[in-house]
Amino acid sequence: MNPPRTRTLLVEDQGIFRAFMETWLAPYPRFQLVGSVASAEDALPLLDTTRPELMIVDLQLPGMDGLEFARVARQARPQARVLILSSLMDPLTLTRVRESGVEGYLEKDTQPELLEKAMTTVADGRPFFSARFAEVISREGAKAEALGKILSRREQEVLSQIITGKTSREIADFYGIGLRTVEFHRANVMAKFGASNTAELLSLARARGVA
Repeated sequence: MNPPRTRTLLVEDQGIFRAFMETWLAPYPRFQLVGSVASAEDALPLLDTTRPELMIVDLQLPGMDGLEFARVARQARPQARVLILSSLMDPLTLTRVRESGVEGYLEKDTQPELLEKAMTTVADGRPFFSARFAEVISREGAKAEALGKILSRREQEVLSQIITGKTSREIADFYGIGLRTVEFHRANVMAKFGASNTAELLSLARARGVA
């Protein structure tokens, strides 16, 4: 007897990939696609109406990113599981993913068979992180100054936004925190990287394969 179909919400801003997922999932016996949207802001109102059990979320979304969406969405649907899809494989991104508590991570350039395995595994309540993810995390964790060891989660978030070019005010608005709090974390990040200004911070981050 087949298990009940898993109510699945797709949050993906790339139209071609989203269309592929919609077509691929339509006849699939295990998953019921209850929503497909291009942004976190469009997805949030659907949480109560569609009651997803599995959320497939692109990491790089316009506005709120995939990890921030997962954090907010879990407040409304704490039982829902999250599989992150992304093309990013840098140490900062994967460290943030690991510490976010999401149940899975898979690269977008994977084969459909592996995507199916990842979705099924996460839907069954087990974690699924790709071999490449595990390799990068293992390599990063072996460093004496691994990002997860020297930066707090909020400092990692602030650094990720600095890399995208956001100002302290924009970062404060994005996370809903005070400007002075952002400046405090920004100063900590720069001190831990040994940077005296933003340009030097970005240069040092690039040298570590982060930016």
